[in-house]
Amino acid sequence: MAQSPAIPTFILRGHTSPVHALLFLAANTHLASGDSDGWLVIWSVASKRPVAVWKAHAVGIAGMKSWGQTRLITHGRDHKLRIWKLALAEHTLSKTLPVEGARDDQPQPWLVHSIDMSALNFCDFATCEEPADMAVQGEAGILIASPNALDNGGVDVFQLPREQRVSQMSSDKTLNTGMVMSVALYNDSGTFHLICGYEDGQVAIHRHQGGFDQGRPQWKRDSLLKLHSQPVLSLAMSPFRDFFLTSSADAKIVRTAFNPTTTDASNASRKSIDTKHAGQQGLSIRSDGRIFATAGWDARVRVYSAKTLKELAVLKWHKEGCYSTAFADVDSPSDSAVVADNGEHALIRSALDIIRQERNAKAQTTHWLAAGGKDGKISLWNIY
Repeated sequence: MAQSPAIPTFILRGHTSPVHALLFLAANTHLASGDSDGWLVIWSVASKRPVAVWKAHAVGIAGMKSWGQTRLITHGRDHKLRIWKLALAEHTLSKTLPVEGARDDQPQPWLVHSIDMSALNFCDFATCEEPADMAVQGEAGILIASPNALDNGGVDVFQLPREQRVSQMSSDKTLNTGMVMSVALYNDSGTFHLICGYEDGQVAIHRHQGGFDQGRPQWKRDSLLKLHSQPVLSLAMSPFRDFFLTSSADAKIVRTAFNPTTTDASNASRKSIDTKHAGQQGLSIRSDGRIFATAGWDARVRVYSAKTLKELAVLKWHKEGCYSTAFADVDSPSDSAVVADNGEHALIRSALDIIRQERNAKAQTTHWLAAGGKDGKISLWNIY
């Protein structure tokens, strides 16, 4: 008997415009969603209800990343990068959703930092935490990579909390790669690596040289790989830094093996598949590195094996194009940590408290996959 098609576990209906960014937060207790009107919604994963809604940007939200357990970084089409301090347990923010007539002046969380950052390219930013020995006043910083505003093929690197640009990778004027479409930034034993996907389908791997000194060249290109025939829409590094995946406006998905100690990846092992479905974007890899998902222009969410690139599932629910995907962290803390039980002295006042804690624990340990798209809805799937 044929297997029944997968159906979403839940649908979150709160946005009135396309959802371009999704991110699970705080050990999977919450899901953040950002739309093309600049609205940001924080959902409780346990109750599937909003706990905070505010206008984070004047126009669309292009991407989101977390910084520790309590800070959320958002990048808007208004050319602003903002870092918010979340205190969701205080219940001080509005829960009125855009579909319910949310107002632009709804309260916002504490805005810790705000810097100008180009959003001309259709490119998400990348982050990388600095090593502890680079900490300023005891606080480990974070580096943020984003396309340069004037140099289409260049990338700026900013540092927080200093709110300064600390490095710039200029484009190679002898090459015609077009715009930077996707970036990945990470640190390997004190050496920073920057991977860029370009408009012409090429991918470049750069290595940082020396300290962050604006007065001299800092980035050396180790490899330039022609992986796609169309713009690179997504680029994601494996959680274990041993490979990266790219998807494109063409129908190909490519897995490229990566060794940070090798200065030339031209001969690195590569595997590619022709999916027959052009325009797969929003690629995300689950925290265990075993599977990944893409959001398709054809309104399908596809799940693949990260090892073989075999298609494992096609998730059909959305009626219009999908733009973003996000996995819950499957390596999140065990029940004893995520339930917020203080040990043998914890006081459970009623059966309702027990039910609430069990519901929270189940939600936090479920292998969620979230997908958002043009219809403004977010589908939650529990697969694999």
